[in-house]
Amino acid sequence: MRKKFTLLCSMFLVLLVLTACSESDKGNATGTDDEFVLRFPHIFETENPAHQAIENFKAEVEEKSEGRITINLFPNGEIYTSDREIIEALQLKNADISLVGMPSLGSFDKNFFVLDLPYIFKDKTIAKTALQGELGERLSTSLENNGLKKISYGHESLRHILNNKRPITKPADLKGIKLRIQESEIQNDIFNAMGASPSPLSFGELYTSLQQNTFDGMDSTISLIDSGKFYEVQKYLSLTNHSYSGTITLMNKELFDTFPEDLQEIVLTAGEHMEEDYYHLIEDSEQASLQKFKDDNLIEINELTEEGYQEFMESVEPVYEKFKDILDEGLLELAKSYSE
Repeated sequence: MRKKFTLLCSMFLVLLVLTACSESDKGNATGTDDEFVLRFPHIFETENPAHQAIENFKAEVEEKSEGRITINLFPNGEIYTSDREIIEALQLKNADISLVGMPSLGSFDKNFFVLDLPYIFKDKTIAKTALQGELGERLSTSLENNGLKKISYGHESLRHILNNKRPITKPADLKGIKLRIQESEIQNDIFNAMGASPSPLSFGELYTSLQQNTFDGMDSTISLIDSGKFYEVQKYLSLTNHSYSGTITLMNKELFDTFPEDLQEIVLTAGEHMEEDYYHLIEDSEQASLQKFKDDNLIEINELTEEGYQEFMESVEPVYEKFKDILDEGLLELAKSYSE
């Protein structure tokens, strides 16, 4: 009798454990017991439209998740001074989510070089269409092989050349100019082809290096020139429109996959809203910044003639020859098709 009682007690205890495990599994599946604190470092100044879009994203995610997701922002490169460092930190789980410049992604996924090809998009509206279409889908899928999850694209704008030596109206004007570039193989090829002397440098060190004349110039978008106050250390802005400057919000993919489905949906939806928000913030910012540069005489601005523009396009043809064999089949033609 005693053995029978002991057996019944044991069976009852096992049943209790199994029931508890079952309830625990059910709770985790719905995500009701999960809370996440995400580290979000980035290199942009707080005055930059990128940071404004990030703050709006943070607010939406925290509100819609009812506090189950908290996002801690670390702007101004206070933790990592370059996009490359941030991407590596995401892969190593030393950071959870970030917005980075896409030129740095080519070193991690060669297919992203397609976005850095000179004059691949005529304007940021075409780039937006491409990234919200088949091109963006192919790149996002490719990125997941590197442990990264695309949350949203950001449509920064086209890039221009600044320097302290002289106005740049044709490739020959770049001869002898030491130009800071992002940590990007293709940017190095572009400016070598144009005739400059390019060298990579992290964004966090850029202002001081220009101030000390370690570099003669840089290339940048209008909004970044303004928010970074680069007009204080540069004399000439040439509107070369030589390449598209996109951004991308990334998460560590393994972390994203641990999110319950409802939290994944909240993050991705907020990412879609951020993409549209960012686009319009940049549009307004660019117009205001250019007017400010002119009205306050902050930097000398020159536009290219049709002849000068054509010379720049011809100078970078070797870059296309090199990268058409590096990219996945059909990717270059797909990207070019949006501007046709």
